[in-house]
Amino acid sequence: MAKDMGCVCMNKESNHNNNKRNSSISLMRTYIRTLALLLLFIVVFINYKQLIQFYSAFSLANAMTQIEIEHLSSKGLLLDLGYFLGIVFLLHACWAAVITVSCRSWFLLSDNDNVKTQCWLILLLLHYIFILSANAYFYPTSLLGIFRGTPLANGVFIGILGTLLITNFIFAMVQALLPRKRLFIASALVMTLLTPVVIYNVLRTTEQTLATSSDKPNIIIIGIDGLRPDHLAHKGADNKLAPNINKLLSQSLIYDRTYTPQGRTYVAWMGILTGQYPITNGARFNLAPPELVDLRLPLITALKAQGYQATYAMDERRFNQIDESYGFDKAIGPKIGAADAIIASFADLPLINLWVNTPASHWLFPYLYINRAYGKTYNPHLFNQEVLNGLAVDKPNFLAVHFCQLHWPFTSKDFIELDKSRWDGNYNHYMYQEMIKKVDRQVDEFMKGLQGRGQLNNAQVYLLSDHGEGFMLAKDRLTLDKLHSSQTEDSDNRLNVAAWGHGTNNLAQEQSEVLLASIRYKQGKPVNQAGVVKGLFSLIDVAPSIFEMQDFKLEPQDNPFDGRPLKALDTNTGGEEYVFVESSLPVNAINASFIDDKKVMSETASHYEIRDNGRIVMKPAAYQANIRLKQRSVYYQDWQLTLLPKDNNIILVNTREKSWQSLANYQGDAPWRKMLNSMCKHYEKDLDSMSEYNASNCNF
Repeated sequence: MAKDMGCVCMNKESNHNNNKRNSSISLMRTYIRTLALLLLFIVVFINYKQLIQFYSAFSLANAMTQIEIEHLSSKGLLLDLGYFLGIVFLLHACWAAVITVSCRSWFLLSDNDNVKTQCWLILLLLHYIFILSANAYFYPTSLLGIFRGTPLANGVFIGILGTLLITNFIFAMVQALLPRKRLFIASALVMTLLTPVVIYNVLRTTEQTLATSSDKPNIIIIGIDGLRPDHLAHKGADNKLAPNINKLLSQSLIYDRTYTPQGRTYVAWMGILTGQYPITNGARFNLAPPELVDLRLPLITALKAQGYQATYAMDERRFNQIDESYGFDKAIGPKIGAADAIIASFADLPLINLWVNTPASHWLFPYLYINRAYGKTYNPHLFNQEVLNGLAVDKPNFLAVHFCQLHWPFTSKDFIELDKSRWDGNYNHYMYQEMIKKVDRQVDEFMKGLQGRGQLNNAQVYLLSDHGEGFMLAKDRLTLDKLHSSQTEDSDNRLNVAAWGHGTNNLAQEQSEVLLASIRYKQGKPVNQAGVVKGLFSLIDVAPSIFEMQDFKLEPQDNPFDGRPLKALDTNTGGEEYVFVESSLPVNAINASFIDDKKVMSETASHYEIRDNGRIVMKPAAYQANIRLKQRSVYYQDWQLTLLPKDNNIILVNTREKSWQSLANYQGDAPWRKMLNSMCKHYEKDLDSMSEYNASNCNF
């Protein structure tokens, strides 16, 4: 009997082992099924986004076909896109492995394939709920934040579910490794060694190392993209719009009427750093071919010779490609390349979003990390910390940093609530004002970070904007000066005296007028006389001002400055300053209340090429041809004179009265002759490329 019972038990055990061997649900099969489903979800999500957004990544890619095929097959572009796709696959492969390992403990409880499949599907569902909930919680403006506003996008729920999933995974890992003592000990050792590295990377974003004292002042230029001076308190705006910037300006020397050399970020910054107008330094457009631009920056060379660390930082670099090749020791910001726009269009996936603001993202997603252009996840605090941590503590710093939150499309990772009391029907302008509040907080945090690290114990700070922004506001529109002109409104109703955007229309004063202020710090406190310096100024006045302050001299091979050192509060400027402004590439798709990226790319793509390093630049031939289409202006006292190649017209503007008239019909006593003479002399190199009408007026 006992013998029969033993046989029965052995048969049962044998059957159990056979069932295990015959089970079709293995961990490897589970892993393959999991990975396949995760990849399928990527396809589903991309198609879902394509259905709900105005334009998609595919439409942008289609628009890029306007670029010649040999440029689209650029080695650098293909490597960047391939790297991104590889990382996306790798992350989802790792996620599939986590889900598969988590299933192991449950699979051991049953030999039934149906039960195993149900356990797998439940775990897969819980993981996806966790990822989607976290994405909606941290990045509510994500197109895949489908749980926003529900109990699933709640910190408590996410914390509980995340803890359960992590606990399940750790239990499964320990259960798998424990029988293999050597493997378990090795894994525990690796985790122990990695823990300090992880902790260091987390803490490094908040570390504050005090700078050593130096007789040489830190020189810090803080740029705010698109900030209009008339939206600040010193120009009569509501102080609540930008309280921190307004407080900073109340302690500053403000240069009253300052203009950008061109309403484009790269061109403006080249003017700031060289002290020269675009016609001198060669930077006439964004994405300029490097060989047509003078990349020598005497300011950086002189500062580095005096022991300075030179750093350039910017949180959106699609159109501004200033980097170490311009002489800087460090360039902080997202990676530069044509892949930026394509990757940012595809990237809005939950797993990617949750990785973007981690320390590892600097290597995993170099095009998305601290990238304002990928606004769904952009973290201003993280960018501030990257810049602050990059400053030298044992030598003086020259820092040029540019904040782009205020750039179109005026969105962020958080939704902006509608204040009906301030709504005027102009969506872009309303969102612009809301983004001013966000960049105001970012600048305030950055200044406190500088102070906390001792970087303001001895520092010269310049606060400026690179260009303004046009919103077709009623207060911005110029009116026809009927008193000094025989012209009527109807006689030239085609003339655009207002425009959307920036760099598109020289007659839109709000596009060209910018902020420029300076503050001198000692022991963390401003010591300069505060006030408003009257006169005409340009952003190109910054570099010669630093040269004068540091008692630097230009080398014989350097081109002279076009700008002048900025004056003190009580200095009489004499009123004889001429300030020149030129427009950028005229793009019809930009001059609209809503900018369609597809239309912009379709209209402009043929002007550009992608080089082997993956960067997009304007074709040299197009670069020279587009110079012919530029509007050119000169400011003098209360007047602006503008050459309009498209309209074959010269327009005289009274900037104080905000009125305009065609020079051909003008009957007043404005100093237009000396203004025209100065402009023709300034743009003498462009005469051959000007329209016949404008060139002939320079031969009067």
